Amino acid sequence: MKRLLLTTALLLGTLAGAHAQDEKVVRVGTTNLTSDIGLYLADKKGYFKDQGLKVELIRFDSGAKMIAPLGSGELDAGAGAASAGLYNAVNRGLKLKIIADKGTNLKDYSYKSLTVRKDLIDSGAFKSLADLKGKKVAVVAKGAADESVIHQALLKAGLQDSDIELVYLPFPQHITAFTNKAIDAAISSEPGTTTMVRNGVAVRFTGLDSFYPVQQTAMLLGNGRFLADKETTEKFIRAYLRGVRDYVATLKDGKIAGPGAKEMIADISAMTGIKNQELIAAAVPVFINPNGTVDMASLKADLEYFKSKGLVTSDVTVEDVVDPTFVEAAVAKLGTAPLPK
Repeated sequence: MKRLLLTTALLLGTLAGAHAQDEKVVRVGTTNLTSDIGLYLADKKGYFKDQGLKVELIRFDSGAKMIAPLGSGELDAGAGAASAGLYNAVNRGLKLKIIADKGTNLKDYSYKSLTVRKDLIDSGAFKSLADLKGKKVAVVAKGAADESVIHQALLKAGLQDSDIELVYLPFPQHITAFTNKAIDAAISSEPGTTTMVRNGVAVRFTGLDSFYPVQQTAMLLGNGRFLADKETTEKFIRAYLRGVRDYVATLKDGKIAGPGAKEMIADISAMTGIKNQELIAAAVPVFINPNGTVDMASLKADLEYFKSKGLVTSDVTVEDVVDPTFVEAAVAKLGTAPLPK
């Protein structure tokens, strides 16, 4: 009997080891921002495992720091933004492709906004976009898509880029800069915007959608060597979109307020480290397309701006960088998901 039990245990151990060896390891860079929720849920709920994948989520301080390890193959996939740096990296020969949406700013889900120092609003010194003239305006980084965004705000106001002083400042530093009156306005992001409003240092003047209808803010990037294994990449995207769809199902009326909202807010809190769950509930949430589609018009507008400013000097195109085939294959298997109301 003991010999039978030992033999059974050894057999089960061998099978388990073989299963572990069969799992494909995929290394993915994350920033633990809300837009990473699809990856987080796909891992937590076993969607990656269901596809025979062992996904390692590796945290980075920013998406920009993932570009080099993505290009070298140390990462298979990771976060990206529509920045000049991405196009320049591709032009240098890095094999990178945009393969899925990871964050879109649009009507009702404008989680990014134009914020203005509260005393300027209270005094009547800032009443319209035209009042941007002569102001110090913060954007997250040089060559970031937010430069293109503020450009659109200036155009709508009949102003030129030279009419403002651009200040490059990461989102977490906006609250201090407003408090110290070091900036007058900014392109800010949630949940920092809600925090600044509650602290009385800034006002959410308008969502970006009032002058930039749809902005592709974050994307999932794939390394060329990883993407060459189409079967594995398609499995990865299928699992990822299942996670995204679980998140999108909780969106309602511009908030995380649909079925399962409480549990989703708890998951976002655990992922981001934001302990104040009420703040997450109050903030405008990021939208992620449940079918993985990226907004090509937004990407093209941003790239055109980068080229006009000399931030991108090559003839690289958006089509050179975007590969929609993986989300198309995933949706063909999963079915088309409805968009939130």
